[in-house]
Amino acid sequence: MNGMGKQQPAGGPPGPRRPSPAVYRRRRIVAALLALLLLAGLGFAVFGVVRALAPEERAVAEATVPAPTLTSAAATPAPGAKTPAPTPKPAEKSTGTACRPDAVSVTAATDAGTYPAGTAPVLILTVTNTGKSACEINVGTSQMEFLVASGSDRIFSSADCQEAGNDYLKTVEPGASETANFTWERHRSAPGCATVASTPNPGYYVFTARLGEARSEAAVFELE
Repeated sequence: MNGMGKQQPAGGPPGPRRPSPAVYRRRRIVAALLALLLLAGLGFAVFGVVRALAPEERAVAEATVPAPTLTSAAATPAPGAKTPAPTPKPAEKSTGTACRPDAVSVTAATDAGTYPAGTAPVLILTVTNTGKSACEINVGTSQMEFLVASGSDRIFSSADCQEAGNDYLKTVEPGASETANFTWERHRSAPGCATVASTPNPGYYVFTARLGEARSEAAVFELE
């Protein structure tokens, strides 16, 4: 049979083989596992971001809440305010023997050498009987003066604004002492209790105590 081509099998060439049902099942399982892993990975990533941001957010929130502050205000005499006289003690029965002026010694001291800003110095007046026998000393407020100065600048005197003074005769044994304290609120004063606007600046000051005619040596202290 010359001139005739080779016959092809009936039905044409064979096509590609389709995957079996088992292969489909395996593919679906793999796809499901991949989807689960992807979701799990996203979940861990979101959780990590939240944990990383949460402390910072808490810190910012707490920073906006002011810490509780406790304050207390202590009343202080205004410059020029009257200095109330202390309640007088009952005078002792006079012995009729007053101490000689040369037997009365007055000293001045402060409760500290340096006072931080806002701290009020305590001025201390001490009177001593330097004689050889007991005698009377008038230790009443009418006789006392607490004087603060800075060089030639008169800063404060307790007598400027004292409303009234009291006499108090006290029998003092030889070598014994009587002490009076005065808290200075770091303000200026003027004779007649005139108003003084300025306040003392930081620096060194001297305190002198007086009881009647007896005066002390100066005690130096510092205001910061």
